[in-house]
Amino acid sequence: MDFVYICKSGDNEELRYSIRSVMNSFPEAKVWLVGGKPDWYSGDFIEVDQKHHKYANAINNLQALCNSEEISNNFILMNDDFFIIKPVEKIDQFYNGLLSDKIDKYVKITGSSMYIKKLMLTRTRLVDQGIQNPYDYELHIPMPMEKDKLNTIIKKYPSCLWRSMYGNIYSVGGNQMDDVKVYINKKHLERSNHIRDTSVFLSTEDQAFKMILDVVLLKLFPNPSKYELF
Repeated sequence: MDFVYICKSGDNEELRYSIRSVMNSFPEAKVWLVGGKPDWYSGDFIEVDQKHHKYANAINNLQALCNSEEISNNFILMNDDFFIIKPVEKIDQFYNGLLSDKIDKYVKITGSSMYIKKLMLTRTRLVDQGIQNPYDYELHIPMPMEKDKLNTIIKKYPSCLWRSMYGNIYSVGGNQMDDVKVYINKKHLERSNHIRDTSVFLSTEDQAFKMILDVVLLKLFPNPSKYELF
């Protein structure tokens, strides 16, 4: 199975430990980076200029992913801050309740943001397609996808959130779970979740990564993966 990261340029310690966590559960997995890469990374890579804002960069990265003839049609979509902290045999589908509930929660926390506007647009487009109560697939965890289906989503709905568009349009289903992202930034503390003994996945904001690195990741994944030059 291919694990594909849409990735920023420059140094990236989150990515180092994310890949280690993937290889811990899937030692035969093939890792791809699409976008930018750190100097230490030695695996397969598709370079995409990262000169735009993050959403435009992400869409360009996804388009390059879909256009690749080498990446398998069935793949796992990753971000550099996704960690698999318990061994698993396969990656399942999960969602985080209804999109409308997430929008209501985030509006109360932050009032307005580009992300909230994208959540609202995504819900509107899904309702337009006859999906009256769309699910929220905006979890910070690996997500199984198919290239041809993802390609259709990003071409038809480039301004929407591709995970929720994909999950709802293609009725992937899944089990409901809370998001796993840990925040220490005061602005986002009301979104934060805690690591539990039963946690399988973990994600961090930039400010929380050092804490999670020291407390969790160095203990679980101390050894370099085959994708690290140094």
